[in-house]
Amino acid sequence: MTRLFPAPTSSARRVVTAAGVALAAALALAGCASTTTPAESAAEIPITHVHGIVPNPTEPGFLLGTHEGIFTVTEDGQVGAAVPGPTFDAMGLTLTGDTLLASGHPDFTTPAELGSPHLGIIRSTDGAQSWEPLAFTGEKDFHVLTAGPDQTVYGITTDSSQILASTNLGETWTPAGASLAAFNLTVDATGRIIASTPNGLQLSTNNAATFTPWEEAPLIALLNASPDQQRIVGLGAGGKLWVTAAGSTEWTQVGAASEEAQVIAITDTGDILIVERTGITVLPVEDQKSSQ
Repeated sequence: MTRLFPAPTSSARRVVTAAGVALAAALALAGCASTTTPAESAAEIPITHVHGIVPNPTEPGFLLGTHEGIFTVTEDGQVGAAVPGPTFDAMGLTLTGDTLLASGHPDFTTPAELGSPHLGIIRSTDGAQSWEPLAFTGEKDFHVLTAGPDQTVYGITTDSSQILASTNLGETWTPAGASLAAFNLTVDATGRIIASTPNGLQLSTNNAATFTPWEEAPLIALLNASPDQQRIVGLGAGGKLWVTAAGSTEWTQVGAASEEAQVIAITDTGDILIVERTGITVLPVEDQKSSQ
């Protein structure tokens, strides 16, 4: 392994960067040093902002939804080139089954049929290589999208706090019942919907018809579920990293990261990926320090 910094005293994490994304500083993990490695397959386009990270439907790893399009990333944080196909500012991105749904804004290369100035909901069945317009074309912009184990998709548009739901892979949408000022929504394997809001975490067990406060939960902004939706990861106040399991009522703090993280992800085995403008930090499950 190539080291870009002096050898650490502990292997608690490793930081990987894409070409064109300058490594300004390693994310500070409490009490641990860093190992930095170059990406095996460097991104061809500088990534200025990452809006979302979802499982890759075509191979192990994840997809990054960015201001510059969709990029691949492995489970150990190696960022690849942009997925060939239409590029756009992917403000919202989720996976249900093998189907990707996205929203956001076009750039000058985006096919006109996908919509402008807003993409509405667009769909890909080939791993983001091609997209078709589905709903709200040119009209709405979803910054929050997530999907449950039953393939129901939930979203919030930028012009409303009303939660919308789709049961046919994004083709039609109806109000779910609840309205919520949520930063993030995620769904665990039990179908429980978790929302991060300015007033704390909220829970729904009735398909987003209503939400109730998650009492005594930590204050969390960023949320994501593992591909099998059995694990949930959150980044909270003070840069604290928290994990919980599907159906659980308890959160466990497992470390800390920079509060400048843009998105986070967790693998089925529990490794945590923290995506910052400067690169990706991977916190392996064996190096996570469990504390309450």
